[in-house]
Amino acid sequence: MNVVRHRASVVLALIACASPVGCVATATSAPNRSVVVNGPPPAPIVEQRPTPPSTQAAWVGGYWHWAGARYMWIPGHWENAPPGAQWYGPAYTKSNDGRFYYAPGGWSHQNAPTANAFH
Repeated sequence: MNVVRHRASVVLALIACASPVGCVATATSAPNRSVVVNGPPPAPIVEQRPTPPSTQAAWVGGYWHWAGARYMWIPGHWENAPPGAQWYGPAYTKSNDGRFYYAPGGWSHQNAPTANAFH
């Protein structure tokens, strides 16, 4: 009978250790979403901004998006922004070792990098 109680105690201890109730995880910042690309994007395409479809619409300027093997132009367009969010365009950077990186844009509730900036 003692063996059964001991096994039950071990099983309960393992369940308690694996339970998310006792776990605490904190993130200090969002994960880096940059990918290595084969070079800087082409020059931006100049576009005319059409009339907004509604007063809630936010303009998302056209930008070059890395599509896995090449850049693809995403035309400017109007979107309904999530409440309190601001659009930021992708970031294109060159590291000290000469590699180029692309980080996609998106909606953010925090201070975001300058849209379509190349650093």
